[in-house]
Amino acid sequence: MKVFDPVEYKMSSKTNWNAMAGEYHRNWADGSIGPFMSTAEVVRLAEINPSDRVLDLACGTGALSRQVIPHLGDDGRVYGVDFSRTALSIARKFVNSHKANFFEMDAENIGFAFSFDKVICQYGLMFFPDVGRVLKDAKNLLKNEGRIVLAVHGTAEEVPYFSSIMKPILEHVPEIRPKGSPNVHRFGNPPDLEKEIISAGFSDLTIKKHLFSFEVGTFDDYWYDYMHSTASSIRHTIESLGEKTLSSIKQKSEENIAPYLRGNTIVFPWTVIIASGRKPRFD
Repeated sequence: MKVFDPVEYKMSSKTNWNAMAGEYHRNWADGSIGPFMSTAEVVRLAEINPSDRVLDLACGTGALSRQVIPHLGDDGRVYGVDFSRTALSIARKFVNSHKANFFEMDAENIGFAFSFDKVICQYGLMFFPDVGRVLKDAKNLLKNEGRIVLAVHGTAEEVPYFSSIMKPILEHVPEIRPKGSPNVHRFGNPPDLEKEIISAGFSDLTIKKHLFSFEVGTFDDYWYDYMHSTASSIRHTIESLGEKTLSSIKQKSEENIAPYLRGNTIVFPWTVIIASGRKPRFD
């Protein structure tokens, strides 16, 4: 089995995000649906003040930054960083505010010469190869007593949107992703998330699960959405497996979504874990 290479992983992830950012934005972030219903809670927990300087890590197409803007006064600013140039281009238009600044930057190599009052990150933490480095750098960029708020997805059982198709794929092609690759459920168990945040030196930690739902449409809608967003980087590999294998994957996926059918419409439950903490006063 191929060994995980963080450099290769980041390069392919960047290419993938540049290719799918538009569809991702249209299907998810733009409408604040499904997991993006958590955005308001992340902003609330950040306790943003009018004059705050806020860092939005892995900002994507700007869903989180956009909801920060109404909380900022004339002196407040939000700085969004992401490694996808396409996503940032969408973010600039979507947020459309002089209070927002977006930078093409790797979250594992952030370069700012000033500090922040708040650091927020929605659905990015689980994909960073070196999570410890990202969190420690975030703490160093925060002012003393500055707050960090992080949102991640729950376990495979708690977020069946991902697992209903991915499990059959992995049964047929277990080597489709290198062993050790970051995955969407990486911090689905709160103790794993807690360990990382505490190890980075944050205090006053709170972690809470939030349950949302996502209406994805028919199975055909779901399959298309999944293949052109979540699985876009491996779609061609899956489609090249042959009709028999592809049909088997689709059949098993249809069986998996049966508990979530409401008539012909799939309504998935979606657990989001939101953690918040502070940089100690005397760090």
